[in-house]
Amino acid sequence: MKRSSEGPEMQSYFRSYVLPSNPWNRVAAGQPGSVLILRLMPFLLIAATLPIAFFDDTAAEYADFVVVLLPAFTALVNGPLVTAASTLFVVGIISAGQDALGIFKYPASSWEDLPPVAIIGLLCIALSWVRNRMVVRLLEMTLVAEAVQTAILPELPSHVGGARVAVAYRTHEGSPGLVGGDFYEVQETDLGIRAVVGDVQGHGLTTVHLTEALLGTFRERSLDDPDLHTLAARMERRVRIHNRARDEWQQSFATAALVEITPRFDTIRVVLCGHPAPLLVRGSAQPLSARPMPPLGLADFGLQRTEIREATLMPGDLVVIFSDGFIDGRNAAGETFPVIERINAHVASGIRDPDRLHRKLKADFQGGGYERTDDLTVLIIQTPGATSR
Repeated sequence: MKRSSEGPEMQSYFRSYVLPSNPWNRVAAGQPGSVLILRLMPFLLIAATLPIAFFDDTAAEYADFVVVLLPAFTALVNGPLVTAASTLFVVGIISAGQDALGIFKYPASSWEDLPPVAIIGLLCIALSWVRNRMVVRLLEMTLVAEAVQTAILPELPSHVGGARVAVAYRTHEGSPGLVGGDFYEVQETDLGIRAVVGDVQGHGLTTVHLTEALLGTFRERSLDDPDLHTLAARMERRVRIHNRARDEWQQSFATAALVEITPRFDTIRVVLCGHPAPLLVRGSAQPLSARPMPPLGLADFGLQRTEIREATLMPGDLVVIFSDGFIDGRNAAGETFPVIERINAHVASGIRDPDRLHRKLKADFQGGGYERTDDLTVLIIQTPGATSR
């Protein structure tokens, strides 16, 4: 059986818990407000410089540099049309100089100054056109790459097999892609709902390749493998195949939390492979701790006994599965994010809807100034049978 949805809507999906605090990081991340300010900076500079030059002769020398370099400044952050407008503006200013049209006292320019300035302006227009073409090409390639990555790690529906689902996923700060080392999936099977949250070592292309391989293995084998022990062994084998022909320093491993919820939503089973324990939230959050196996790629399922933690589920129970990037986030005081404390506070206030709960956790993370240094994943599953708000 494939993943099913009890409605056409897809859950909302947020990519970032913390906005960049550094202005330059916001510009590099493409924050619209920051980029707009950057594009306006050449014109703000000329607007602040020219009035002073008209009334203060000592400032005229510095204003000359701003006027002549305005097309170059504009071409750095704007397109050919805006650069052409700035070039025409500079040509007009120079043409109105004392030894040209003589309209203004400033600048002390002549007709001989006009050709080199116009040539520089035309060169800047050409360079801005070439840069724009390169940016458009890069954006097209980025859209293709993002489409491929979204196929690897698609958004989840709001309902899977009768359970409500919400997920938050974000790659680490500075990551160029939408898919990093973390991965997640929720599948409806004949044996119930099976879910995984994992974390592959590293952040490069090799990491994304192993992430895709593990997700493919889980999606295929979770439909047929009789228990979580077998499923974990399949994923372990997938990592070992990935590591073949790699030297010691290129070996990879992955942590994972495998969860199974029975078709009647009365029992949950958990296997941990070097991963933080999920939380079972009823009146309060309690870790579903089990003796963890080593991470995938470092375990030997033929020699080690897998401990499957089993617990009883009640209608409306929440299961919160997360990666270590969530609980390892630190604020300015060096404190880690108190996930159990915050979940208990929200549940006590009556919030049990998975989507609302993960948004509250997002607000807590942002409001507390917690910084991420790793990928972050939070997956929340709610059993049916109880109203939530």
